[in-house]
Amino acid sequence: MPTKIKVIYQGALWKGSTAAMRAEAFGALPAVQCVPLDTGAVIGGKASIYNRVMWKLGRPNDTYKENEALMATVERERPDAILVDSSRVITVATLRAMRNFGPIVRAYYSPDDSIGRHFLSAQLEASLPLWDVFFTNKQVNVPELKALGAANPVHVGKGCDPAIHRPLVQSEVGTEYDSCDLVFVGSFEAERCRSINRLAGAGMRVVVWGDNWPSRVLDPRVTVRPAQYGTDYGKALHTGKIALGFLRKLNRDTITSRSWETTAMGRPLLAEKTDDHDTAFIDGEGYVGFTDDDDLVAKARTLLGNDELRLRLAEKGRERCLSSGASTVQRAMEMLGHIQAARERILGQLVE
Repeated sequence: MPTKIKVIYQGALWKGSTAAMRAEAFGALPAVQCVPLDTGAVIGGKASIYNRVMWKLGRPNDTYKENEALMATVERERPDAILVDSSRVITVATLRAMRNFGPIVRAYYSPDDSIGRHFLSAQLEASLPLWDVFFTNKQVNVPELKALGAANPVHVGKGCDPAIHRPLVQSEVGTEYDSCDLVFVGSFEAERCRSINRLAGAGMRVVVWGDNWPSRVLDPRVTVRPAQYGTDYGKALHTGKIALGFLRKLNRDTITSRSWETTAMGRPLLAEKTDDHDTAFIDGEGYVGFTDDDDLVAKARTLLGNDELRLRLAEKGRERCLSSGASTVQRAMEMLGHIQAARERILGQLVE
């Protein structure tokens, strides 16, 4: 085994993306020589009608020539491993051809519901048996992926980037620091909208940072701002005294990256109560869990009326986040261990 393991990290590495944070985390590991490979995909990029239709049909086009770029980089770099972050277009042919350049570990990372119809493409499903390690953020996906033929599905927890997800002071945020009662950063879902409308209807000032929030269904008293990423995302989460943690039902979420990011930033978290939230944090200390909209409104009022309670909640949440091993670097170390184990298996098979 070489002193350093060379890893090609392929993903949408635009500034502020979680894939970029994960690639940087791998690059920070002393045992890794990381070769970043940006697919070129960007948030909010415009796709043709044909490409949108193919995406909906679960057969996305390789618009950014990801297969070609990956093979060219493999041929040039001769890595020990590749780690593909979230791509739906890498083919069986590409993964098989890779082995012509050595015993390369083929690893995949999925931050979403890996078998959800919105995520699992025909290309990805066909390739499942060929990935030497398939990382998923959802424990429920592990047996589901095995049933679909994945050889080695591994659950890895979500994480946060301490360089970005940190407490900010008012001078860093500006006049909007804690200017609203509650803040939510995320995309529109009908259930989230109903909950936010309840809070606004109860007289609380709510700001939402995200795209595609239709004004026809959102209470006009709610302030809507565009989606933010990277350091601006951190500033957005500091515009409310309490940060809301809604789960994405489409992804079958029971905890999200935002749960860790919010607490890492020292923001009081009021989130949907789940077993995973209660395992990660202590309800009433690291976060406050709500069970329905009535409970949400009542607990928001309690927190808004008690500055000391909010401060203690923020401190305990941050302490728990920092001590739990949820940083992107710690998650990268965990994944590296599985990649190294897979490489040893592959090398052992060659000896046999």
